[in-house]
Amino acid sequence: MHGGMSGNASSSETSLNMRAWKLRVCKYVIYFLWVINFILNFADIYTYYLRLKEQMDCWKCLFRSYMTVALTVSVLKIPLLVVALPLVYLHLSSEIRIYATVLFLATWLQMMLTFLLAQEYQAISDVIRIWADHKSLEFFEVNSKCCGVLGPDDYMLSEKLIPASCFKDRSFRHEDLYHAGCSTRSVKPPTVPILQVTSVIVQYILVISIVIYLVIMIRSRAHRRTLWSVRRTELFGSVESAELRASPQGSKINVLEGYFSAPPSK
Repeated sequence: MHGGMSGNASSSETSLNMRAWKLRVCKYVIYFLWVINFILNFADIYTYYLRLKEQMDCWKCLFRSYMTVALTVSVLKIPLLVVALPLVYLHLSSEIRIYATVLFLATWLQMMLTFLLAQEYQAISDVIRIWADHKSLEFFEVNSKCCGVLGPDDYMLSEKLIPASCFKDRSFRHEDLYHAGCSTRSVKPPTVPILQVTSVIVQYILVISIVIYLVIMIRSRAHRRTLWSVRRTELFGSVESAELRASPQGSKINVLEGYFSAPPSK
């Protein structure tokens, strides 16, 4: 019996060592992905800042609001990523479970913002709102090469002078006048957001690695408790059995065993 227990203990110890090796490898993978994600996050912040700087002249534009939200999320991800290091290093399973959920939700939000900012943005709602509030359409007129809401006639009907932004190079020459209205224009992203997509993918891989790390850690603790139980049985099982027999409850057990045992053959 003790030989069987010793075999089980040896097998459990081998399995425990294998899980400890997997845990160590997974930890190094998490550290590596963390460094890459941290660098990509700063690159995202810089990219969003440059694009937001270009949109600052657009008065209350929705596109600028989306860019502000994306920049804020990227900035808030810095402390979120920093928290991962002590949690993984200290093997805090309960905290890691909560952290993985929060990081997944932050990654999902970043992915939605990336897809949103990669779409062609129709300017009609912003143009109408700016015109209704008697603000300048210069941002759209310069960048989209347009004039007014539906065309230059909007200024004439409102008894306003056609601004310089409605002319190519602000020349005020009739042949350089833009005739298309700004409500027909759209804001296109300057480039394909490869950097942001890469950042989202790496962050999802980081979330998956943290979840795998958590599963291995929980199973390792369960195996460690099982191994300790087997060794305790090997070391103290016979002593505890003798003490149990010597106790009053042990005498009752002996009586019950004698009652249910088979009668001796005659």
